[in-house]
Amino acid sequence: MKRFKFFICLFVIGILSLSHTNAKQLSEQSEVSLLTCSPGEDIYRHWGHSALRFHDPLNKIDLVFNYGTFNFNTPNFYTKFARGKLMYRLAYESYRDFLPEYMKSGQGVTEQKLNLDLDTKRKLFAAVAENYKPENRYYYYDFLFDNCSTRIRDIIEANVEGKIIYKENKDEPKNFWNLLDHFMNRSRWIHLGIHIILGSPCDVEATPYQYMFLPDNMMYAFAEATVLNNGERVPLVSHTKEVLNPALDYKMTEWYKRPGFIFGILSLIILWVSIRTLKSKLNYFIIDHVLFGVTGLVGWVIIFLWFFTDHQATGPNWNILWALPFYFPVANILLGLKNKASYFFFFTSSVLLLIVLATWFIIPQSFPNEILPIVALLFIRSIYIVKKLKLKLV
Repeated sequence: MKRFKFFICLFVIGILSLSHTNAKQLSEQSEVSLLTCSPGEDIYRHWGHSALRFHDPLNKIDLVFNYGTFNFNTPNFYTKFARGKLMYRLAYESYRDFLPEYMKSGQGVTEQKLNLDLDTKRKLFAAVAENYKPENRYYYYDFLFDNCSTRIRDIIEANVEGKIIYKENKDEPKNFWNLLDHFMNRSRWIHLGIHIILGSPCDVEATPYQYMFLPDNMMYAFAEATVLNNGERVPLVSHTKEVLNPALDYKMTEWYKRPGFIFGILSLIILWVSIRTLKSKLNYFIIDHVLFGVTGLVGWVIIFLWFFTDHQATGPNWNILWALPFYFPVANILLGLKNKASYFFFFTSSVLLLIVLATWFIIPQSFPNEILPIVALLFIRSIYIVKKLKLKLV
């Protein structure tokens, strides 16, 4: 109870201090900066972070606002997070408290001072303070379209005098996977997991404006952007400096720890076992209980994320073509029955998997190639079970 009262006091003090700060008008000495934090090792830091700094030495203001905060103590946190119903919020802290976290995690911080007139700075500060009110600060986070970067971009655009003009992108068009993979290639297991749970919306070509859902891309876009006002164009960013240099030593996953290598070796071993036992009484169906059971569970996760969540990027997801949910528990049950229904089920499975393998590179979704050995193994074991049932060697 004492801890609860303590946190309530802190909350009230925070509200009062921000209200008092907002009551002050930013002075001529004030500066507004975009802070871009480089990627970190933790999965939630994998794509970096964006924040907005207001610094006014005359009024003793030095605050950092960010839209990437959530509360682990939220009731049913993991359920809400999985379903896309977890509310993120705008939070703030002093600049002095902001930096140590990134020093500790080894992430870099780049500061871009925005070339804004005093009226725009004041409007922007007032807008952020209004956004911080309890009734306004919460929002439903969307990984691709509404996150800690896009919220900052949008509130700046809404309050700048004139219009922000971004430099035309002349690079080869990119889809969302092209943008995401750049940050995931060093960790192949995260790469695999993200490619399984996100669906075909990530194969859609992104516009250069949409690139800015990634903090680094927004930093690059701001660096070359201009503000058009009354026929005059001025750079959006007046000065850039590295506040913290990245201290992380990024290493690619060692080749022997990568999912593609592990699944490949596993598939070869099971293929060898399958050939050796095809015409004997030995079955090793425990392999199939695990293989089809785990694949079926993956399929149910895909179904859940596709149909029962608010995430825009999780459906349609054609990984469901190989990760058939019915593998769990139907395949496990039929492996025990060993009857005509079993024969029909695994025969149908082998046909479907053969079609998937034959069309792997033309299905309108980027499948993770690391999973190809597992799909081939599902096909081989389906054929194996059909042969065993046909020869009555079960």
